[in-house]
Amino acid sequence: MDCIEVGSEDCLYINVYSKSLTPLQPLPVLVWIHGGGFYTGSGNSDFYGPEFFMEHDVVLVTFNYRLEVLGFLCLDNEDVPGNAGLKDQVMALKWVKNNISAFGGDPDNVTIFGCSAGAASTSYHLTSKMSKGLFNKAICQSGVCLNEWSYNLYAKKRAFQLGQLLGKETEDELELLDFLRQLPASSFVNIKLPALDVQHKDMVDSIYFGPVIEKSYLKVEKFITESPYDAMKGGKVADVPIIVGYTSAEGIESARKINDLLKYLSNVGSIVPREIKLKVNSDVVKCIDQKIRDKYFNGKTITKNMLQELTDLFTYSLFTYNIYRFAKYCAKINSNPLYLYKFDAETERNYAKGNYKMDHLKGVCHADELPYLFNVTCLDIPLTDNSIPIIKEMVGLWTSFARTGNPTESRNITWKPYTSKTKNCFIISKTCVCCENPDSDHIDFWEEIYANVFDGDTKCNI
Repeated sequence: MDCIEVGSEDCLYINVYSKSLTPLQPLPVLVWIHGGGFYTGSGNSDFYGPEFFMEHDVVLVTFNYRLEVLGFLCLDNEDVPGNAGLKDQVMALKWVKNNISAFGGDPDNVTIFGCSAGAASTSYHLTSKMSKGLFNKAICQSGVCLNEWSYNLYAKKRAFQLGQLLGKETEDELELLDFLRQLPASSFVNIKLPALDVQHKDMVDSIYFGPVIEKSYLKVEKFITESPYDAMKGGKVADVPIIVGYTSAEGIESARKINDLLKYLSNVGSIVPREIKLKVNSDVVKCIDQKIRDKYFNGKTITKNMLQELTDLFTYSLFTYNIYRFAKYCAKINSNPLYLYKFDAETERNYAKGNYKMDHLKGVCHADELPYLFNVTCLDIPLTDNSIPIIKEMVGLWTSFARTGNPTESRNITWKPYTSKTKNCFIISKTCVCCENPDSDHIDFWEEIYANVFDGDTKCNI
């Protein structure tokens, strides 16, 4: 078989791992959606090795989908309405539905799961009509559609910027499309676009191409038809069992770039979430900005010595609060249980924090739970007496959920569902425990800000 080329549209391959093609009973199916910010990554076995899952009676599926320009270019027309990469995912799920029985899998017991952009994708499938009936459970690890990095507000601007970068000055979308079609796919790999000329600049603007709301007037099948907030608020979420969670220090991934961020962070409003800035006036933005600086930096100027403080800010503003917000909406809407977790295990398999030279910071970095689910062979990550029990615990939780909808079915510990009253959260660490709202100090702070903006009078009276 020829090697798959990075940057090629010839990437739509599915990997299926099964212990038996003819089991006594059809096996639960877990379908992994890889992350990578919608611009990088793959479902390849060098990072997502199946060995840990194959110790259980399940079928594991991984796959690729088109990324960045090839997967998320949007011109707001019927030729390029956007979300091609997400529609690739739908096609993969349809393939699983129609064919997985040939690999011993149960097409009526499919769990989709992913991390980061893969988790956001998973949550989009929960809200999209295109995905209805293609899965039965979902697991979102460190990402949901409410996270501001998971959707693009300026896709068409980015498309014309791309044309300019590659040598085409035009404001005509069909002319641009004709030009882009003549270029080799390699032209769209590792591109660098300038900052957008928009009212509010945000950290997430560095994700040039991603999910978009497809225009209602287009006569094409649409994957996303409204904002994630409107979809969640309107109760348009598949009523299936869900696991959603986060690592204890998601923000290390962003805070490590502190030297590049200092100038940007000095601007008023830079640390205010984008969806808030778009809803309130500049005076309210200024007020909220100061509230956040008082909370995380004691009102002081942000310096390169504030890595821990910046990590805490980014953990909750870019990831964790909106994961709780997602959990809150689902628990309110759905009859099926939602399980919330916090991953806080640290052993030799936590590779990202060390790779970033951030070992002195507290907590578990974004995506550092992945080596506890998958056999990562492309990195030098040891398998030790410290990590093996956590691997067995986590894979056991995930496969139990895939099998029954309950992650602790027939296990010696109980993971209670999240509800609006109890806010149960399962801490995955060397010793697992279920507790209520372990990050209440941060979550309550952001809840007050968001509630005031989205449910109040948009004045800064918090």
